[in-house]
Amino acid sequence: MAKETSGLLMNVIGTLSSLSSNEQRDREKAKLEREFKLSDQRLEKLVTTHHRDLANVMQIYSKASVSINEARTRIAMVKGQLAACRGLLHCRRDELKKLWLEGVEHKQVLLMLNQIEKLKEIPDKINENIAKKNYVAAAELVVEAQQNLQGPLQNVEALKDVRSDLATKQERFYKILLEDLSHYIYVKSSSDVLQWKRAATSQAPFQRASSGRNSSGRASGNLISKNDAPKVKSLMLEVVGSSQSAQDEKSNQCISNIVQCLSLVNRLPETLESLKNGMGMEMTLITRKTAQQISEMYPPNGKNVLKELFEAVMEQMRRIVKAHTAVLDSVKALLKDQQYNNDVVMYNIEDVWSQVQTVIQVLLSQYWDIGSTASKSGNSGSTFSSNSQLGAADLNAYFSRRRQPRTQKTTLFRFEGSLHSISLNESNSDYSKQDQHGLDAPDRILIVEPNARLVIEIYQPLMTFVQEIETALGCSSQGTHCALHVFITVFTRDVFLSQIHIEMGTALDEATRKLDMWKSVNPTELTQNTKATRPLLQSTIQVYRCLMEIRQLMEALPQFAQHFLGMACNMLLRYSETCQAAYRGLVQSDLEDKRVISATWAKDEDIHRFLRSLPSWTALQTVRAHRNSGTTDCETYEDSPEEIRQRSAKETEILTGNLGDAIIPPHEILADPTQLRILALLQESLEWFAAHIQELANGITRSGASESLLALPETNVQTLLELAKDFEDLADTCLLVLHLEVRVHCFYHLVPLGRQAQFWLNGDNQEPDPEIGRLSRDLTAIDESLSAFIQQRKHRYIFEGVSHLVSSIIMSSVQHIRRMNENGVKKMCRNIFALQQTLTSITLAREPALDHARQYFELLCVTPEDSSFLQGMEEILNGILERGSQYTELEYIQVLQLLNRSRPGTASNEITRHLERLSEILGELGVTV
Repeated sequence: MAKETSGLLMNVIGTLSSLSSNEQRDREKAKLEREFKLSDQRLEKLVTTHHRDLANVMQIYSKASVSINEARTRIAMVKGQLAACRGLLHCRRDELKKLWLEGVEHKQVLLMLNQIEKLKEIPDKINENIAKKNYVAAAELVVEAQQNLQGPLQNVEALKDVRSDLATKQERFYKILLEDLSHYIYVKSSSDVLQWKRAATSQAPFQRASSGRNSSGRASGNLISKNDAPKVKSLMLEVVGSSQSAQDEKSNQCISNIVQCLSLVNRLPETLESLKNGMGMEMTLITRKTAQQISEMYPPNGKNVLKELFEAVMEQMRRIVKAHTAVLDSVKALLKDQQYNNDVVMYNIEDVWSQVQTVIQVLLSQYWDIGSTASKSGNSGSTFSSNSQLGAADLNAYFSRRRQPRTQKTTLFRFEGSLHSISLNESNSDYSKQDQHGLDAPDRILIVEPNARLVIEIYQPLMTFVQEIETALGCSSQGTHCALHVFITVFTRDVFLSQIHIEMGTALDEATRKLDMWKSVNPTELTQNTKATRPLLQSTIQVYRCLMEIRQLMEALPQFAQHFLGMACNMLLRYSETCQAAYRGLVQSDLEDKRVISATWAKDEDIHRFLRSLPSWTALQTVRAHRNSGTTDCETYEDSPEEIRQRSAKETEILTGNLGDAIIPPHEILADPTQLRILALLQESLEWFAAHIQELANGITRSGASESLLALPETNVQTLLELAKDFEDLADTCLLVLHLEVRVHCFYHLVPLGRQAQFWLNGDNQEPDPEIGRLSRDLTAIDESLSAFIQQRKHRYIFEGVSHLVSSIIMSSVQHIRRMNENGVKKMCRNIFALQQTLTSITLAREPALDHARQYFELLCVTPEDSSFLQGMEEILNGILERGSQYTELEYIQVLQLLNRSRPGTASNEITRHLERLSEILGELGVTV
């Protein structure tokens, strides 16, 4: 403040000195005086305002000054007194030092006595905390006791018993901690799985039997209906899931506490080593216990019981891995703050998954019976995929005239050096070590009979588990697979697929080689199970079962779907060749250079194309297409009699044109009805089989679109469809052969009729011709052979139009009859009537075409005298004028010529005149030949 005042004064002096005139100085002086007066007034005002405060300050200052002076006086007195004390103490220093040392010694003795008292109480406190599961407090007591015994009490011999007791307690405490840690990892974490399984299998107690009645007379229903069962199950799963989460948190906290205790007692390294070495043993005990409980919950060899076992075991392994993860996380958290970072050798989660895979492999080896299965596969060669060795030439004697020797099967491959066997040997070695710890082979529990086919039931759950393992191990990013994946894949590929090859090959051999598989049909129950409307060949049923089994295998083992699809194609190709050979054995004559006419006609392009263009055939295909698509509301085709007549006339014309006037020898027809019955069975079986193959192909396409199966090559599916088309074509050929064979039989019996039979009779013979009787019996036998084995619509297709063919053949036989009188006409009418009765009993419909033929022969009912003979011709011509033409010009010409031949000696100009008039009449009516 003084420095600021002097500075201001110097500034004023400098300002006045710098002024040049007195007038300016006076003005500046007056200014300063005014400001001084203002400051003086302000000061007086402030003094007046704060007078009381200033008075108080002055008083306080006076008191403080007095107190300071007094303190200075007292300090001077204290200094004098301290100087006097120092002098006195210097005189007795040795005596004071001795007393101080004694005090320190007594204090240390009291401290040690207190520590000893605490040490005596620590064992009881440790036991108490262990009993209460308060492991952290017990560990802290152990640490405290160790510090005391290794500190000031280290050399106290009297504490030898206490030290020994604490060491025993500490070892027992470590064992308890290790047992509890193992319990939380293996038992506690996995026990709920079996509890849930047991609850799921004991749902029956939640239902009440509905057989009794309550007091009101109403039947007592189930407490839980079938419709509500899924909701109840879902609710139970939610409850179990929430309780499991809470239990996992509690278990993880307990594991963390145990790990902390082990760290406190400095036993963490050996604990981790013990956990690592005991994983396999503990997991194996878990699987054994689980198998025991599953066997108690489910009936032995029950359905899906093995799947239940592996699902339970895999879920237990998942939880065990989670528990190990919690252990490792707790250890890592502790190692950050502990002093033995380099002393702890930790296992990792990969070690846990590796041991899990080993345990699963050993369990799979037991149930898949790998040792004996691999031996059987190695000692049995599969020739299933070789089409050349198993051709259709070695069919049974019914279809083949020569039998080729069977190809002797040889050993194609063994499995001793495969990756699967090496992995299996290692697993068995590990498992034998576990047996040395108390798991003897006789104590192992197998809930189902070992069989390689068990892979079907558990493959998908296993592969789901494998994906979890590979995701945890990061195999996908490395482009590798885990050991369990390799084990399952190698077993399935090298053992199971080989067994399936052998089984399918054996089944197909039985279907294609055994005589009974072709001669006999399947029983009624088999027909019902296959939803077939007619009996089927046993061989087709057996191949169909193989195909359905392959379909199930494709769904159960999607990774090998392409392989199974190829197997199905090979099997169907072989069976197709067998069926082709069976067909050839049926339709080929015993003479190598001869033919069966119906089969030859069926292969003729013109006849084949014509028959397949008819509405009756189109209707058959439409019904089949609707049936294959699952629809039943397809329209039934009904043709008018005129449409049937026109169609049959065209068919008769084509068949007659191919056959000509030749008489058919016996070896060119299928005379044995059994052959036709088997042909019908073959047709029905192959058509039914082709529909199921198409259904399989369509199902594969839909499954591929929904990704339930792995993507399959389009070529394989196309091959399947082509094979279905081959079976369908062969079935169609069989149906055409049956259709044509009935007509060939008509030609066979009726063509010789006009050439061999006598129709110039002296008396009225009431019996039809023998050929007519043989044809009637033949048609009846064919009908009886086919009716039980072929569908009604096909039966109708086979016999529809036969009457038109019979009528045409009989009418065309007029040109070969030498002479005919009235008795001959009556005989021919009886022949026609007999055939009409036979066909009516077969088709259950009147056959108007035979009425047409009978009326044709009734035109010949004239007497052999000249006048009557010529009058008969005139009546025929007049009838054409009156009623129109009922027949073709050729048919009228043939009947006039027969009338002329029946009267020898008639002038040739008469027949010529009548033929010319016939031509004129028909020309006027617009009728051609």
